[in-house]
Amino acid sequence: MKMRYRQENGGRRSVATFRKTGWLATIIAFAAFAATAGRGVQTASADETTDGKDWRPVAVVASVGYDAAWAAAERVAQEMKFVEAVEAARAIYGDVQGVDREKPFGLVVATDGSEVVPFAFLPVANVEKLEFVGASDLKEKIETTAEGTFFGDEPRLRLLEKDGWLFICEAGKENAVPTTEPSLWLDCDGALSFQVELTALPEELLEAGFAALRQKAAENAPTDDEAALEQFDATLEYYSAIFDSLERVSWTLNVDAATGDVVCDCAVVCKDGSPLSETFAGAQNAETRWGAIAETPNAVFAAVQAGKRSAFEREFLAKQQAVAFDNLRNALEIGLDSDEERALAEELFAVVEKFAKSTGADGTFDAASAFACDASSVWFSTAFAPVDGSELTVVARKIFDNLKKDEAENAEKIAKFVKLDAETVEGFVVSKLDVPFAELDADLPEPLAARWSDKTFAVRWGTSGDAILVVAGIDSSDVDAEFARIAAASQTKTPVPRRVEFAVAPLGTWLLGVVAENDGTPVVARKTLERIAEADDARLAVEYKIDGNRLDAQYVVKSGVFRLIGDVARIALAAKFGSGDEGEDVDYLFEEE
Repeated sequence: MKMRYRQENGGRRSVATFRKTGWLATIIAFAAFAATAGRGVQTASADETTDGKDWRPVAVVASVGYDAAWAAAERVAQEMKFVEAVEAARAIYGDVQGVDREKPFGLVVATDGSEVVPFAFLPVANVEKLEFVGASDLKEKIETTAEGTFFGDEPRLRLLEKDGWLFICEAGKENAVPTTEPSLWLDCDGALSFQVELTALPEELLEAGFAALRQKAAENAPTDDEAALEQFDATLEYYSAIFDSLERVSWTLNVDAATGDVVCDCAVVCKDGSPLSETFAGAQNAETRWGAIAETPNAVFAAVQAGKRSAFEREFLAKQQAVAFDNLRNALEIGLDSDEERALAEELFAVVEKFAKSTGADGTFDAASAFACDASSVWFSTAFAPVDGSELTVVARKIFDNLKKDEAENAEKIAKFVKLDAETVEGFVVSKLDVPFAELDADLPEPLAARWSDKTFAVRWGTSGDAILVVAGIDSSDVDAEFARIAAASQTKTPVPRRVEFAVAPLGTWLLGVVAENDGTPVVARKTLERIAEADDARLAVEYKIDGNRLDAQYVVKSGVFRLIGDVARIALAAKFGSGDEGEDVDYLFEEE
């Protein structure tokens, strides 16, 4: 699935894709500033029609067809068992006469190099035949005069009929509308698609947009805090450079008619030689020591990040770290009482600061984390390389020695729970923390105290000359086994996994076990956890690849997510409207067969 932008006269064809959804908000905000900045720039009048031939799309939001968009919504609602809600909305707004249901419709923001103009298009041959059943008042706002057909008063919109299409634009901006059908501007095969062609914007409009964005951001800058202002400026500079690196951005969303999965194909194309292209280059063909973390059994999530940071990223990170560590030092100087404590804190800071900055002299980094659980246990793993972990062990030893001295009455217990340099596992010097939950019975709420009475809160942190590995959980044997598995696999590098999954069933299974013996658990909570534990297909899967200056990703929200949402909603409704203590079936609320 993809969305193509075609410019016939230019002979150029390009495919835009979007990758990281975190940039989307920035892009939309910038487009708004650019459009605002473009207003007031001299342009041709409506009488000097250019027929759109000199205009290029900057942004397009579109759907492959009217029926396809409703079918996608109904397929998701079917999984949620809320089909009636969508059908009711369609009965009011979805029954439209006069529209070709097989052709795309959407919104375009276009530019001719001097200004930015938005317009919408619908596959309507005759506006007189356009009728929104259930919203007939819209038709009453259409006015035909000697100058043309218009809709509304403020803003006043012009309705133009051309070759089986209805174009809607601001009155006086008709010159931006193409005479040919919009399919010459785009190909769209998604229930919903979004595309931004940043290179279509003239340089002066881009600069005006950046200036407006910076001015708006500066209004909220922390001017009374020099360090915070420095950090703010660095952040603004960083994201400005990222945005300026972008060439084309798009995503296409579809609903699989057979499975009910929501599939979103996203990507971004960046400019040659830009900071973002250097980031892409550093991520290609990356290897990791933490492939075992990515394959954690019963994982709620497991992710690996590895590659080589660009010089621009390293510079930005250094500025952020410098401000952060200065602030922490100042806070500790105020909060610590003795010179000895300050000296220890300063020593810890020196090591942590070195640790934070030592992701390889060339910017190489390799990190991973995972959270997993089963019916009886839960554990978390995280690891970093390349970093010198041995210095951190030295500081940890000093901290515990100081703790035992300050807590003399508990020194024996601390020594019992904490074992520094307890053993060596696959080149990692492993320290251990084991606190039996029986020691904490008085502080634990039921039913945790009863369920965990034979369990131990366990942490294993292992350090070597070039890595740190930490595993924590509520069962010492599970934590030891997981640490050994990851440590053994870390001796061999493997390609970074390009697929990440997030699942909810393992967490539901564990939480259901926690409350199983508690008779006071509300029926709604118990039934909800049962559904979550059974929802093996309630997952978000992300798969991506990088090829040169292009980064593609596919996000798949499995239909089980929507089924689970529907089940949980029905459980809540059953508890409120059902006819029994257990919240009996509430199908009658939805008039289902």
